[in-house]
Amino acid sequence: MNGYIEHANITLVNPKKTIEFLLAALPNWRLRGQGKMEEWFGKEVEWFHIGDDRSYIALQSGGDKQVEDWNTHWTGVKHIGIVVDDLNQTVERLKQAGYELDHWGGTHPHRRSAYYMDTHNMQFEFVEYFSEQNDERNDYSL
Repeated sequence: MNGYIEHANITLVNPKKTIEFLLAALPNWRLRGQGKMEEWFGKEVEWFHIGDDRSYIALQSGGDKQVEDWNTHWTGVKHIGIVVDDLNQTVERLKQAGYELDHWGGTHPHRRSAYYMDTHNMQFEFVEYFSEQNDERNDYSL
């Protein structure tokens, strides 16, 4: 079996806002599980697993500030990329839910992407591939 990312865990001020954002973008995702930790380094936190049967994003409360701007020099996750079947539909769903596009990704013949910021300043990239061939999808020389 090849390795793959099963989940990433992100601490936020209000994870329910990010859940709303992700479920607006990705109708095939769902709340897989949730719970509370009574004592997480001095705080009670709620946790949520949002995704599908194979992978998810773990969101938890307990954060105390916004994520730094993606275009500044800080250590941490700059964005999370999620593959979608139809980028135009994803952009339209997010628009209908009240989310503004931050910017489009670069021009490439075999993929297209759009970037969004959630209410915590966390950046998400949605990517649509136009090729099933890995060498075309992963061609960074173009």
